[in-house]
Amino acid sequence: MKKIVVFIRKLWFAEVSPQRLAVLRMATGGFTLWYLISRFDMLSHMVENFDAFEPTGVLGTMQSPIGPEVFQGIMIVLLVLNILFILGWKFRYTGPAFAILTLVFFTYRNSWSMIYHNRNALVLHILILGLVASADAWSLDAWKRKQKNLAAKTTSWRYGWPIMLISAVTVGSYLLSGIAKVAGDLAWEWANGNAMRSQIAVDALRKSVLGAETAPLFDLIYEHTWLFLGMGILTFFLELGAPLALLRKRWGKLWALFTFGMHWGIFFTMGIAFRYQMTGLIFLSFLEPEKWFSNAKKRQQNTHLSTEKTIDWNLKTRPVILFDGLCNLCNGWVRFVLKNEQKAEYRFASLQSDVAKNMLVPFKIEKDLDSIVLIENDIMYRKSEAVLRILERLKFPWPVLGVFIVLPHFFRDVVYDMVAKNRYAWFGKREQCALMSKEEQVRFLS
Repeated sequence: MKKIVVFIRKLWFAEVSPQRLAVLRMATGGFTLWYLISRFDMLSHMVENFDAFEPTGVLGTMQSPIGPEVFQGIMIVLLVLNILFILGWKFRYTGPAFAILTLVFFTYRNSWSMIYHNRNALVLHILILGLVASADAWSLDAWKRKQKNLAAKTTSWRYGWPIMLISAVTVGSYLLSGIAKVAGDLAWEWANGNAMRSQIAVDALRKSVLGAETAPLFDLIYEHTWLFLGMGILTFFLELGAPLALLRKRWGKLWALFTFGMHWGIFFTMGIAFRYQMTGLIFLSFLEPEKWFSNAKKRQQNTHLSTEKTIDWNLKTRPVILFDGLCNLCNGWVRFVLKNEQKAEYRFASLQSDVAKNMLVPFKIEKDLDSIVLIENDIMYRKSEAVLRILERLKFPWPVLGVFIVLPHFFRDVVYDMVAKNRYAWFGKREQCALMSKEEQVRFLS
């Protein structure tokens, strides 16, 4: 019993930096601001149809709707509070005010025509962030405290439990979706993919009758019933198994990645866009987004320390990329890295060169390599891991793809191995390594 209590305490009250909570505040606030501005006119006209009003939720006792002019005034107030929420100004007052008004506003919006359940997680996230200390960093309040030489807050459990609560809300929304499927008429038919295939077909037929375009992937995948079996099983696992994402950080990242992909799959097969989910913002609580900013800042500060003319090529810490010099794809990859790297730190060598062969001796490679290799700090990375680690040091948006490193290598390497095996047939082969300019030649160890 004691072990369980300790586990729960470490899980729910972990020491977390205020910056992580601040990122969630700005991200959710930014999405809400975009939603309100982009739909201002639509919402203004929507509330003019009094006959469509059917109060729900916390507004269930309302007898009649408010006037359109009053509603527009409330939206303007909400926009102002939204901006102050993002900036973190007087957050002790503006945070709760924005959170509560957001709950009331979206409940009122759901009282017209239909309930948009995909916004519920966003509203609950804002409600949590508005009532906790999410402006203790990266805010106007934090800046004012710094000007007064007040001690900046470091990691604390005060920032850990709200993040876990946000994650629990996210997980709960998917769990409820899975339970609703099981409790419905089709029940476990969703698991074998038949119900999903039928739903996608009906959606495509409806769009065709109404003159709209079908989703991009519908014609491509509809005939392949085995795909729907796999998607059905995966969907059930992601929804009913969602609570597992709360037990381990790695599990949470994997769940977030696959669920993020599921929403894009829904978009490409049915054309339905769950925007908060598709942006990935709903899954930020499972990641460590504050580190992305701090790492980017460090790279920017160190950029002037390393240029093509001042690099010390003899430093062991300089990463080296080994590539197949005869492969058109590999040579294209090298040029891509040269064009997109944040600073000129990579060295290159062809796998066919004596330099590369000598560098691989300490790693006791028993056969010739046919993959991209990254050697850094006396550690060798191969295949997809090498590619993802290289992408992390390139210019935005390529580092975003580094999130796939949380996947087990045997998943990541399936696609890599297929491309590597067919690289000559698909992309062609050179008789000799590509010629480089004088500026580029200094980067190559051969």
